[in-house]
Amino acid sequence: MRIAVCVLALAGSASMALADGSVLVWSTGNRDTTGDVASYLRASGCFDSVDWVNTNVTLPLTTLANYDRVLYFSNSSEGQDPTAIGDVLADYADTGRRLVLGVFSWAEQGGNTLGGRLISDGYSPFVSQGGSLYSTGTLGTTDGSFYWAGVNSLSEFYRDNVAVIGGATLHGSYADGVPLLATKGNVAALNTFVDFTWGGVSGDQQQLVINVLCNIPAPSTAAMAAAGMLLVGRRRR
Repeated sequence: MRIAVCVLALAGSASMALADGSVLVWSTGNRDTTGDVASYLRASGCFDSVDWVNTNVTLPLTTLANYDRVLYFSNSSEGQDPTAIGDVLADYADTGRRLVLGVFSWAEQGGNTLGGRLISDGYSPFVSQGGSLYSTGTLGTTDGSFYWAGVNSLSEFYRDNVAVIGGATLHGSYADGVPLLATKGNVAALNTFVDFTWGGVSGDQQQLVINVLCNIPAPSTAAMAAAGMLLVGRRRR
């Protein structure tokens, strides 16, 4: 088993985050360029393995549970079931592992807008406030946390109109005040479209996505046992 260490420089000091887990990048309604997302995550050296799939079929929890982290984002509506997807992502979050959500999860565009327990039970740190903005935003204020290490600038056209729910922590916003990154427990919400091959982006978004996946709260034994997912030792390849 290969162990990867991601070293992040922070405000005059260094913080070392051990990130030796596996990642699944799951997109719906996108295209094969989802593989490019997996490629830049692999290139970071922060993860043991990164797999990807672009499918509108709702993946079962038994598949998601093979991974320590799941990055989910949607694009066009092509027949996926946003309620079923939201339900299984909430089930995955119940295991205590890191779940990261990206644009267009809150787009108000039909099938590519998440629903189910993820939204109704308040797992997602963001909720939709209307249709996607389709306007360029630049980096505004942040909380200076480790999520922003190496993130000096960014510009993003594909943004959802979102608000931060109660109990979530806002870590950064765009200059126009639109929320950019928030977390609630082990669930993170990124108001950026993580497949940068579509354009409309510049700056350090890749580093931000890596940081959000790389730095995770440790899943509790109780949470994993309650979900029937208690692992013995580490997953070997």
